[in-house]
Amino acid sequence: MTGPGRAAGPLVEALLPDVRATPAWARAEAHFRMLWGPAFGRPTEPVDPAVSADGSTVACTVTVRDDLESPAVSCVLVIGPQGERVLTGADGASVRTPRFAPHGGGLAVLTDTVERGVFQVALVDGVDLRHAPALPGVVEQVHWSPDGAALLALVADPGADAAGAQGSGRISRGDAPAWLPVVMADVPVGGWRRLWVWRGGDDAWRCVSPDGLTCWEAAWCGADGVVAVVSDRPEEAAWFEARVVHLVVDAASGAGALDEVAGGDGRCVGLPAASPDGRTMAYVRATCSDRTVVAGDVDVVDCVTGDRRVLDLGGIDVTWQGFRHPDVLVVAGQRGLDTVVAEVHLATGQVVERWCSAATTCGQRYPELAVSSGAIAMVVEGYRSPAELAVLADSDDEPRAVSSFRHAGHDAVLADAGTAEPLVWTAPDGTTVEGIVVRPDPVVHGPGPYPCITYVHGGPVWAWRARWSMGYAYTLLFARLGFAVFHPNPRGSSGRGEAFRAVVLGDLGGDESGDVLSGLDALESAGIADASRQIVFGGSHGGFMAAWLVTQTDRFAASLPYCPVTAWDFMRLTTNDPAAQDHLLAGRPGRDPLAEAHRVRTPTLVVTGTRDLITPASQGLAFHRALAERGVPTGYVEYPLEGHGVRTFPAQLDFCARALSWFEHHTAR
Repeated sequence: MTGPGRAAGPLVEALLPDVRATPAWARAEAHFRMLWGPAFGRPTEPVDPAVSADGSTVACTVTVRDDLESPAVSCVLVIGPQGERVLTGADGASVRTPRFAPHGGGLAVLTDTVERGVFQVALVDGVDLRHAPALPGVVEQVHWSPDGAALLALVADPGADAAGAQGSGRISRGDAPAWLPVVMADVPVGGWRRLWVWRGGDDAWRCVSPDGLTCWEAAWCGADGVVAVVSDRPEEAAWFEARVVHLVVDAASGAGALDEVAGGDGRCVGLPAASPDGRTMAYVRATCSDRTVVAGDVDVVDCVTGDRRVLDLGGIDVTWQGFRHPDVLVVAGQRGLDTVVAEVHLATGQVVERWCSAATTCGQRYPELAVSSGAIAMVVEGYRSPAELAVLADSDDEPRAVSSFRHAGHDAVLADAGTAEPLVWTAPDGTTVEGIVVRPDPVVHGPGPYPCITYVHGGPVWAWRARWSMGYAYTLLFARLGFAVFHPNPRGSSGRGEAFRAVVLGDLGGDESGDVLSGLDALESAGIADASRQIVFGGSHGGFMAAWLVTQTDRFAASLPYCPVTAWDFMRLTTNDPAAQDHLLAGRPGRDPLAEAHRVRTPTLVVTGTRDLITPASQGLAFHRALAERGVPTGYVEYPLEGHGVRTFPAQLDFCARALSWFEHHTAR
């Protein structure tokens, strides 16, 4: 697009309507074919581990791709004394979320075999699936009771909102016709999440959560109780007002009494867990910016006396927890750049660290595990370490690989993937800040300095860890092509305690901007980043920062904000989660990139998804048009089938090609 009074120049490849015939597409496609081609048709990318009661059998969800164009399919891989088996759905259906019964060999999974996108519970019989009675909606979670006699399912209404961290948009509306409108009203008309219980001999599930209550997460608390995170309304914004409750489940009727356990104190609650005997429950309380992205302090409650305490975990921001024994709580989390797994002996308060690593980690969005009385299971990976399904038994000092998913594609890209290195620097006000820089291979690309992409993470409450490709498709691609990629964890990031997280409230784009820019100064001083060839890149809150920073400095050669916030007041009226905005702004005016668009000189490519409900595409479009009117080189790309982030192929391949074209064009010597 050309602004008024601006002469049209050669069109950058990134702005072509179709980039499939461009050199950038060819390079991006070659990268992904090199990486994934050797594993087409094979299980890869393990997530969501599970472990049997005795620790002898583990399972995980895996991805199977046949090519770069077709949707990937999820399957479940089970590894035990009898060898490996893969549980697949019929005719392209997915199977995921394995859960072992606490006694014997029972295994439950979720599958959309009957209707695509509508996941239901099935029990595993060898390699066959036996469906449990149907549930009215989409099952998001399933848990066995401690005695193995019942299953608890968390079920979302068709069309309920998905969390922003899950891609936003709406979950499947089942067989509703595509033309049917989305209806909003001051009185909720749908979108609830309810809890259901099924005992093996029953003909149907029984709803155990009261009407007028949305259940976001839940766990058994003994054989006849549930601890849950709930809100009084179903919409996404209601999560920020969630509280923890204890629900007594009546074996005959299903209904039960509900007791309040904990409400909000300005922080959010999540990650409920309870001991098998129902005596103790735990939950995490933290400053958060997104549902499903919780990292903070653990509150433990005695269900008999009502006594509660906050665990002293030595600086671990807990992101997952589960009971191995009635008195032993296992936690995983982040402390600085380290991933930490620890066992907490509740009777004495003793904390035993079982594993700590900065070079490798476990879990996707945050560190996560699976536990049973027999072992701990996890998926371990690092920037140069493809994923392994591993166990940590009582006799193990380190996670022990059960199955490696490394293949020839990994070996090929690792030949020039560069290295991920921790970076610590001092912000202008003296605050210590951490991050990770991925440095290109010096044998291939020379000693530097390199063109540098600053990749600002979303949230703002989240944090980078040394995952494979840093957890996203982009970093490995960019590093192989000669870019340094800087991943800062500025103020607001998790892993540094509540005060470091909460300081960003009411100050979005404030001190965190200084944290990011001073990190770049450190990279320039170290000879890693070329001062004249710098890019700022990020999605969601990172998209806001990529838009905001170019209103404050001209140091960047180009910017690429995706799914950004650019105008807070307008955003509040269009997002499906205005409570998140209220929480983050804390009653103060937000810094608006759109209001400061007249200050921008940096070429900016804005990317959005039509299905994004949390940062609607209109936010990015308005910023693009404001820049275009002022003659700033700019482009706008909107993916019609994507939501919050570009997550599916071939759209993600297209995004990578456009980003690569934009970055190379504006950093060329």
